[in-house]
Amino acid sequence: MAVDLIFRFIKKDIMKIKNIFLLLCVLSIYSCKKDDIAQESPVKQFSALTQQIADNSGIVSTVYSDTVIDVAPGIKETEIHFLDMRGYSTRVFIQSIDLNTPGLSLEVGTPFDLPSYGSSQSMLGMAKYADRPNHRILGAVNSDFYDVSNYIPLGPLIKNGAILKDTFTPLSAFPEQALSFIGILDNGRMYIGYKDEYPQYRSQLTEATGGGVLLMKDNEIVNNPLFTSVQPRIAIGYTDDNIIYFVIVDGRNFYNSNGMTYPYLSNLFKSLNVNSAINLDGGGSSTMVILNPIAKIWQMRNAPSDGHARPVSNGWLVVSDQP
Repeated sequence: MAVDLIFRFIKKDIMKIKNIFLLLCVLSIYSCKKDDIAQESPVKQFSALTQQIADNSGIVSTVYSDTVIDVAPGIKETEIHFLDMRGYSTRVFIQSIDLNTPGLSLEVGTPFDLPSYGSSQSMLGMAKYADRPNHRILGAVNSDFYDVSNYIPLGPLIKNGAILKDTFTPLSAFPEQALSFIGILDNGRMYIGYKDEYPQYRSQLTEATGGGVLLMKDNEIVNNPLFTSVQPRIAIGYTDDNIIYFVIVDGRNFYNSNGMTYPYLSNLFKSLNVNSAINLDGGGSSTMVILNPIAKIWQMRNAPSDGHARPVSNGWLVVSDQP
């Protein structure tokens, strides 16, 4: 009898030990799964524009972040920070303007909104001077290269249908400039062409500035083998369905952004399905301005390599007819 009782107690203890062991195993497996889940990096979600560039340009290694601002109907500004295929930190600022949006247009900006050239003003200043009821300035970038001794632009200049400068005046020290023009035709569409095309299109242009090397023409990349430097860039391109892209690439700051070569910039525009694109006055002049939709103030989005917005000869303004 005593022996039977002893075996019963032992059997109960064995069952308890077995149950405790099974419980510990279950807890261990659950804990491991929790650790695995905790160690998994969350999937980052980027804007459609950022993903399009990352997937199709061939210049992006890793996207770190992007920020999208809805400036106004038809206008978005996107800042993208990524590691490029060379291993360099890069910050790109893209202002997309849908010119199919009622009330939106592009026009040339000049210092103090005057119908003349030969002076200078920052793009922030140009935006403020040009802004008025039914002519609201929502975005801006600088445009043509200029003679730094007198601020005379190297290419033609047409504003509000008036031809202010009708010639190309290249400088031998800057062979990448005075090679092309960018303008708005009288049908409201943008056109980018080589300087030998200018006489053919001059009478059709309502707004125009000169420009540098072409990056894309008629849906094809333009090669520029003579120019290989990595610089801050300002460029504009347009699609066949009348979407305009202002693009700024910051540079000359290793930890923030290093700039781009022309091939990289061409491939970026190619990924955006651009018809034609043009490089403008980059370097320390590169400036992108938007009207901040919350604060309602003009805001410089990028960080120019000078550390401040440089006064320039002319630019391009995004205009809305809102009151």
